[in-house]
Amino acid sequence: MATLDDIGKKFSDFNPAGDKGIQGILQNWGNELIAKFRANLQKNKSLASRRLYSEIESDILPTKTGFSLQIKMLDYYKWVEDGRPPTKTNTPSNPTLQKSIEQWIINKGIQTRTSKNQSRAESVKSLAYVIARKIHRKGTKARPFISPALNDKMLQTLSDRVGKYIADSLAS
Repeated sequence: MATLDDIGKKFSDFNPAGDKGIQGILQNWGNELIAKFRANLQKNKSLASRRLYSEIESDILPTKTGFSLQIKMLDYYKWVEDGRPPTKTNTPSNPTLQKSIEQWIINKGIQTRTSKNQSRAESVKSLAYVIARKIHRKGTKARPFISPALNDKMLQTLSDRVGKYIADSLAS
């Protein structure tokens, strides 16, 4: 019975760490995954500021035995993916939830009601306070966009592509 060492190149000569083909496969797969994340964000209507949508990136890093794919996105992705339970403590954060909501109101150009004695900044702060208070009391609903995309079928696609590439490389 023939082994891989008997066909084409020797398996021991295969070096995934120096192989640009595998790097390309991983980069393309990462781009497809990001496209699925973005499609899910749209489908879930999770585009409040569009920053999470637009700032998802992939990075391929060499390792001793091959490559590592890192998907980078804004830290609050976890609150979109998993939702947020009601807050039971005053956990400090920087910026605070209220400050983040104030910035969101300004960026979106959301109209606020102002009285004669209240400035735009005061009305924004007041609205942000009310929204933050509700989030602290009730939490937010999960809107998964990662878990539906990063599933067994997507992982199998990557595995199949790498397997085919390695088989083709060893056979030539």
